[in-house]
Amino acid sequence: MTWFVLSLTAALSIAARDVSIKTYDDLDPSEIAFLELFWALPYFFLGYLLIEIPPLDQTFWITFVLSIPINILAYILYLYAIKISPISLSIPFLAFTPAFMVLTGFFILAETINLWGGLGIGLIVLGGYILHFRNDQKNFLAPFSSFLSEKGSWFMLIVAILFAFAAVIGKKAIIHSSPLFFSYFFFLTFNITVLTSLLLGRKNNWQKIIRNTPRGWWLGTLLMIHISFHGLAIAVSKSVYMVAVKRSSILFSVLLSWLILRETDIRYRGLGTLLMFVGMLFITVLG
Repeated sequence: MTWFVLSLTAALSIAARDVSIKTYDDLDPSEIAFLELFWALPYFFLGYLLIEIPPLDQTFWITFVLSIPINILAYILYLYAIKISPISLSIPFLAFTPAFMVLTGFFILAETINLWGGLGIGLIVLGGYILHFRNDQKNFLAPFSSFLSEKGSWFMLIVAILFAFAAVIGKKAIIHSSPLFFSYFFFLTFNITVLTSLLLGRKNNWQKIIRNTPRGWWLGTLLMIHISFHGLAIAVSKSVYMVAVKRSSILFSVLLSWLILRETDIRYRGLGTLLMFVGMLFITVLG
């Protein structure tokens, strides 16, 4: 059961990071990105030094390079989604990732799904509908208009699409290297690329950044825990089960948003999140 503990730890670290970001009201997404990536950099550099470098072929380098811009865009939208909308209306839409992976997996890896996978997609869509339901709504079309007006939900849905491509491409890169090497080398490159862009592209308030060093260290540590435990878990288990447990992070995030942030309408948002999570399990485990 080591893989389960590792996967669950990764899920909890993701949820803690999401709620932490939401509580940092005085920091904008770019400042959060700078703090998180800068303080995670030493961890990834040390991890890279300690991991054996496997043989790397052309396929690895092509998929590695393709992964960088996709993940950068997803990362930026992810931060904005959390900042502009309640966590319980944004994070659950990550459950759409395996649904979109049905398409990307089919075109890139020739993977197909069965009846369970189709049922899973239906549950995810239903969960997304219930997520935006309110007691005072008069008709069944109201949740659709609520979804259209909630930018965070839209942003996270786009993130789910980007993650679907990134996951499939990243899986191919891992096959042509190793889970831990790809994890550390990718995020070492990713962090340096984003930090360089932030340094060149905007005027930074260094006093504010230095003042928030403890927050940056906390976010960087959570990111390292997430990535390390993800890599360790996927190295000792079947990836489909590992990812299914890790994605329980959406349940933990919504629960923490209710307990810590006091977000409202938890009955509908909790039920919608649960349905989306079950649908995701149907696709990843049975589909």
